[in-house]
Amino acid sequence: MKTAAHSTARPAGAMPAGNAGIWGRRRSFQAHSRRAPSRGSQSAVAPPPRALGRSIRAALPLGLGCAGSHYNSPPIGSDMPALILEAPSHLLPAPSPWAFVRSADGQTVSDSGHSPVGLLPVPGKGTEVVLVLPVQDVSWHWVRLPQIALRDRARLRAVLQGLLEDQLLDEPEQLHFALEPQARAGAPCWVAVCQAERLQAHVTALAQQGLQVQRIVPAFAPPPQEPTDASDAAPAAAALYAIGTEDDPWLVAVGASQGGSAPAPQAGGVLALPLTASAAALDCVAQPGASVQAEPALYQLAQQRLGRPVQLLEPPQRLLQAAQSPWNLAQFQFANSGRDRLGQNLNKGLQNFLHAPAWRWARWGAALLVLVQLAGIQLWAWQARRDLQQLHAQVDAVFRSTFPKVAVVVDAPRQMRQELQRLQQQSGALTPGSFEVLAGAAGLGLPEDMRPQELHYENAQLRLGGLPQGSELLQQWEDGLAAQGLLAQWHEGRLQIEPAPTTPTRGQP
Repeated sequence: MKTAAHSTARPAGAMPAGNAGIWGRRRSFQAHSRRAPSRGSQSAVAPPPRALGRSIRAALPLGLGCAGSHYNSPPIGSDMPALILEAPSHLLPAPSPWAFVRSADGQTVSDSGHSPVGLLPVPGKGTEVVLVLPVQDVSWHWVRLPQIALRDRARLRAVLQGLLEDQLLDEPEQLHFALEPQARAGAPCWVAVCQAERLQAHVTALAQQGLQVQRIVPAFAPPPQEPTDASDAAPAAAALYAIGTEDDPWLVAVGASQGGSAPAPQAGGVLALPLTASAAALDCVAQPGASVQAEPALYQLAQQRLGRPVQLLEPPQRLLQAAQSPWNLAQFQFANSGRDRLGQNLNKGLQNFLHAPAWRWARWGAALLVLVQLAGIQLWAWQARRDLQQLHAQVDAVFRSTFPKVAVVVDAPRQMRQELQRLQQQSGALTPGSFEVLAGAAGLGLPEDMRPQELHYENAQLRLGGLPQGSELLQQWEDGLAAQGLLAQWHEGRLQIEPAPTTPTRGQP
């Protein structure tokens, strides 16, 4: 059974045996870690290497875009609103407050502070919730991935457990692994390791407060790999950060690298250790080119213990920079489903389009296009109404010129038809509604065995009674009347025949 409080053994960025490099000789580092205050061996806190795991199981990361051979592709940078939440370190007494930062555009700090998890700010619509894991809770390990399918989650996790077997302190089943952005099969990469149960507790606690985490990022991460083939290449200087409080100061070294062709990582990792006077003796700290930034609470302490100038680093700005990292630790069992990722990416893209300054001209163009379309529709509708009004005016003009005695024009087509019928009646000419015309049309084609028992004519309407309603032959006869311009319909058991209206009334298209 392994005996350690946390999941990692070899401090992030420490070189394997025989490759002391910029982090200092191995024995020097171990001696320092023994002198440092002990609060339980933690991920990148500087315990000596121990055996960590065993065999291997697998899982693929969250994979914001696991396309091709890439694994855990970095998210596209956006200017969408963000709520950044840093969980308290497991080294702090429980319950400890959370640090939060709100940003309206993902680039600047709008609000910040510390609060219990139950009183954290509620994000607005379209706000991305980012969980930041403290540096003490994450360890970093440099491995070379074999040629395997990175989409095979079970096999990938098993491979990682096997590769890190000699570097981890806890049982692999209790740990969570995450590959670096753009990890490729057959290439070296960084692997972040943390306690799965602790991470799950953070996510659950936030979910209970209605905060759904979209991304999980480390407080500090190794810089992008910059391999070099020059054996005499000068080692890159580490970036040093003094964080925490006066009662619990920490020194974080990020990005120290080793030149040459030694089998050490080409790019330095992340090392976190208590900020003591002996920390200045480490090679990565003693380098002249190493920059030092300190939070306000540790500004003077960092100058005293490191013996060099220190730049001021505001904690909210540090969290904002962490949220902009391409890393996403939401992999394997913490990965979102494909549908959730699609929804998040669509929402992120929409919010980016609506709020990002880079899309300002595109938004103006889209708005202008919509306005042009609306204006075009209104113009077309106005033109159509104008043409219809002109057509009605022409019909009215023809009616007035033909029948000047009609003073009021309400429905010109119907009034014109009525006037024509009146003139035909006065002249003795047959009209479409005359009895002779209707009776002749009714008698033509009527089956011989069907004779009406009743005839009634009134107001250009001929009613026939005694015919069998619903007969197929009678239906064919009615269709023939329709072909002659007559309308045949049943009314109170009688078949009513009249001229069919042929001209639409005013108001109809």
